Amino acid sequence: MSVSRGLAAILFALVTLPVWGDDLVLHGRVVDESGAPVRDAQVQAGTVWTGQTDPTGEFSITLAKPTDVPISIEREGYYTLKDQVVHVASTQEITFVINSVHEVFQSENVNAQTSPVDVGQTQTEEHLSGTEVNDIPYKNSHSLRNALEMLPGAVQDISGSLHLNGAEENQVLYLFNGFNINNPISGQFQTLLPVEGIRGVDLSVGQTSAEFGKGSAGVLRVSTQNGTDTFRYTATDFIPGVDIKQGLRIGNWYPRVGISGPLIKRRAWFTDMFQSQYTQALISGLASGQNMRSGWAGSNILHGQINLSSSNILFADFLVNVDNEGHVGLAPLNPIGTTYSQNTRQYMGSVKDQKYFGRGMLLEVGYAHNYFSKAILPPGESLYILAPEGNGGDYYVHSQQAGTRDHGLVQAFLPKFEWLGTHQWQIGADVDRLHYNGDFQRTGYEVLGLTGQLLSETLFPTPARFQVSDLELSAYLTDSWRVSKNLQLSLGVRADRDQQIGATGWSPRAAASWAPFESGKTRISGGYALTHDSVTMQMLGQPLDQTAITTNYNADGSVAGTAATSRFAAPNSGVRLPYSSNWTAGVDQQLWTRVFLAAQLLRRRGKDGFAFLNTLAPDAPPSLLPAPNPQSNAVYELTNLRRDAYDSVRISVRQALSGQYGWMAAYQWSRAVTNAVVDPNSPVPLQELPSLVATPWDVPHRFVGRGYGPLPWKNWSVSAFVDWRSGFPFSVRDQSGLIFGGVDARRFPVNFDLNVAVERMITLRGYRFALRGGMDNVTNQANPTAVSRVLGTPNFLQFLGNEGRHFVVRIRFFEKTGK
Repeated sequence: MSVSRGLAAILFALVTLPVWGDDLVLHGRVVDESGAPVRDAQVQAGTVWTGQTDPTGEFSITLAKPTDVPISIEREGYYTLKDQVVHVASTQEITFVINSVHEVFQSENVNAQTSPVDVGQTQTEEHLSGTEVNDIPYKNSHSLRNALEMLPGAVQDISGSLHLNGAEENQVLYLFNGFNINNPISGQFQTLLPVEGIRGVDLSVGQTSAEFGKGSAGVLRVSTQNGTDTFRYTATDFIPGVDIKQGLRIGNWYPRVGISGPLIKRRAWFTDMFQSQYTQALISGLASGQNMRSGWAGSNILHGQINLSSSNILFADFLVNVDNEGHVGLAPLNPIGTTYSQNTRQYMGSVKDQKYFGRGMLLEVGYAHNYFSKAILPPGESLYILAPEGNGGDYYVHSQQAGTRDHGLVQAFLPKFEWLGTHQWQIGADVDRLHYNGDFQRTGYEVLGLTGQLLSETLFPTPARFQVSDLELSAYLTDSWRVSKNLQLSLGVRADRDQQIGATGWSPRAAASWAPFESGKTRISGGYALTHDSVTMQMLGQPLDQTAITTNYNADGSVAGTAATSRFAAPNSGVRLPYSSNWTAGVDQQLWTRVFLAAQLLRRRGKDGFAFLNTLAPDAPPSLLPAPNPQSNAVYELTNLRRDAYDSVRISVRQALSGQYGWMAAYQWSRAVTNAVVDPNSPVPLQELPSLVATPWDVPHRFVGRGYGPLPWKNWSVSAFVDWRSGFPFSVRDQSGLIFGGVDARRFPVNFDLNVAVERMITLRGYRFALRGGMDNVTNQANPTAVSRVLGTPNFLQFLGNEGRHFVVRIRFFEKTGK
């Protein structure tokens, strides 16, 4: 009881602590038209740069005497509030309202991004605006996942897996309007989100606030548009495309529809965004009629906001994803018979209550339920065949998986107080309850040699059905400490607890931002963060999965020895949460008005990573087969032996033009290495190496550029995207599946994409349309996606799956102009 009373006394003292000094202070708060706080808005008092708003939307201006102050406020995606005069006669609090912009065509007076030279920013981030997500012509521009490749620190490997800041896909925390949307089974980012509903995307680079955990490589935050008192609607690609490559047929079709507006004016609003995609991918290198992969997917986001009072806001979201894909895995070396159907479903509902108490104090309480299921259905039950010149038979995995996550959160921004500067504390906690059901009925596969002889046969005779649950607990404390006008510190600590493995991880965080010159046009920043990865449910279910039995054969077809079993075992006690030590440093310089140059350094060292070690043959040579040690019995036990390292140096320049136009160019050198042989057949690596080698997604050199701007003719605009990078590493193997030479010692050719699009805005009978035509891969670069990697085959090291040039047409429809 005495401890509770002591904590209550401390909180009471923080809430009632007065602001020291006799100066006049204008406490401002910036909100949007629906009353929601706007963080990171740029604030100017006359010609003096004041800073930016905190997460509660607040800022403060200190004055020596009563006066009239012209206030200007800017934030990307909002109309600029210019020179609103405020008379300050005493310390007071005033709320400023800035209106959000839903489409670039509504105004030419839309501001740029938050200034990167403001010392209030201690966290290094990459940002994509809703305009860039919708209007830059990246590959398959209906997909938010593909849009992330516009960020210099994001790539998709040959298999389509996403890698941010050099990490595996499940080493990043993905947030949707503040809630965890990582796949509860695999930890990956597999949520389809309609791009028209995206307000912005932020990717933290290395150093993150203690508010965020469960991702050692950073945090990806996606926010959606809010509704307003004006009904708005849009429709994109509502007319299907036509493909004439192999006869006249309906081509890829990505219809998208959105509507937003008031439920109760000035009180409650909604936004509903629907996206559907029908795809037919033509795979080069296969025979006509056997070279088409098709699928249909749909996603809908319903977002609502109710202002229970002027200081109490309730948010709610409901997300539905449906994805049915046929002939998954179709590739030049995987003919149509080896493919499978894949059906996934996701449902997520969330609610968050936000209460503002004044003086920078804000409380948020929220809950989300996330359901995800995945079914893999092969066309038949014959054995899968792994042959040097191409695979055959039926795919060997038949499975159904379902997982849920119940996520509860509470966080509070405590009132600001003065002690050697200005402090604002943030405290919070998360609770995640996870469940996983697995049903696996694998058949088996055969490995053939160069002459067609049978080398080995692996069978999975006993199906596996299991259930696993886990509980994750987290708590954190951060202090945003403004030491002076030119120096900002961010300090914090976080604790993450996993019930299943019985481990707790402590995460200290520290960052600083300093403006060394009076002009305020230069910012030097840096920080350190120790971050932890979470435990995936797929990993916990692995010891309950099927056992593989492998029989090896001699050259004459006779059985070689006894059959070998490969199974997984539950870990011994002492397993720890993986962690990474992240160091960041950066310099940001304003060159001219709205032109910024940035240099960033990231160093990450990952230790105690999860890996399954074969305790019966820990030094077995690395293999590319699904069961990497078929020669003798194997028992794989979970360990913390994995180590990763990532370094990057990035130089970028960007300029914000009038409206939401602008451009960005960046070069990045990076190195991503690991001691684990990353296996696409297993959620956790099964083999460790004595030294670090390049990961399959390592990209030493990359140049990325994007731009969106007006043409000399009225209502015309042009957009472009360029991506030049080193080719991905790969390994070659011998006929038995063992890696020949170094792991990932070879590389694909350099990849180069140049996409350009021109758009014309027209008005018909008061309605607005945007017509866009463009070309992807203008230079017709091959950009192969596959390689023959078996030593001794006639086509050894031949690259396959050329990308080719694509023409793209898009039609967008908007509401009436109001003129």
